[in-house]
Amino acid sequence: MATLEQYHILGVSPKTTLDEVRRHFRALARQHHPDRNHDDPEAATRFRLVVEAYEAIKSSRARPRPVASNLRQPRFTGREDLFGEFFGLAAAEAPLSNSAGADFRYDLEIPLVAALKGMDTEIQVDHNPSCRHCRGTGLAPGVDYQECPTCQGRGRRFAGPGLLRFGPVCSHCHGRGKIVAHPCRHCQGRGHRLERRQYSLHIAPGTADGARLQIQGEGGEGFRNGPPGNLEVVIHVAPDDFFIRVGNDLHCQIKVSFALAALGGLLRIPTLEGYRDLHLPKGTQSGWTFRFPGAGAPGGPDRLPGDQITEVVVTIPKDLTSRQRELLQKWAHLHQGQLDRAGHE
Repeated sequence: MATLEQYHILGVSPKTTLDEVRRHFRALARQHHPDRNHDDPEAATRFRLVVEAYEAIKSSRARPRPVASNLRQPRFTGREDLFGEFFGLAAAEAPLSNSAGADFRYDLEIPLVAALKGMDTEIQVDHNPSCRHCRGTGLAPGVDYQECPTCQGRGRRFAGPGLLRFGPVCSHCHGRGKIVAHPCRHCQGRGHRLERRQYSLHIAPGTADGARLQIQGEGGEGFRNGPPGNLEVVIHVAPDDFFIRVGNDLHCQIKVSFALAALGGLLRIPTLEGYRDLHLPKGTQSGWTFRFPGAGAPGGPDRLPGDQITEVVVTIPKDLTSRQRELLQKWAHLHQGQLDRAGHE
């Protein structure tokens, strides 16, 4: 038989229809589910109270079914079926017994050159494991929880007697209905402690932006002794001042003077493995590209190594000395003469 307090927990009246009770249950179960309240150690208790209240109300209203061979069996027979009904979890055995912990995410930014050549690094991640001294209760040895004097153990404050609905969550006990009067001295009554863990990571050569590394079992603690979640490290490659990665190719730009482009000459081009010589032909035009095969991102089991593609950008001087201007004017006169003769041929 459902108690009046269980109707209070779901925020409904004993006269409320079962469909309306179910609607309130679904909303509260989602609100207080431990997987949605990782930072609230009391969420599991509130979630358990909501589930137990709904089960009691549902059982008290169940009607006996006539025995007949052509009737279908009841769809929901126990607590495990509630999850299949409301959360889409089809489990043959009691899913409330445990559930996996939450996965953690860590965003790591690395330079482009480090992503291309590979690197080893270390990260630190904060965890909040249960206190091993009080086993997550927050209580000092030999004591128990005490009823919250503010809400009289209901977890919520009601506007007045007989008001059959949820009031605001009690700010004293945070909705649990009980308080820790004698806290554990190791965790100060929180039931968990801060722990900073260090991990060594190997970034493989050629790692792309958005790559993910997973460390098994280093996420949040499981619910009711369930398996822990995983730690996922997301790699973000910072933009480089010189290289731009396009697939496995590396693109860059080299500025050259007007004279060098016209006369040709030797250039020293930075690459991932140091400088390489580029023989610039005479009459090089701005926008021409030159390729170093295999000098891009390294290859892998399912990809070929990329190339480095260097674009030449011919610069035009803004300030000229009088001598430079004189020579350039002579060159322009000679060049114009060549164009005129070519036009008459």
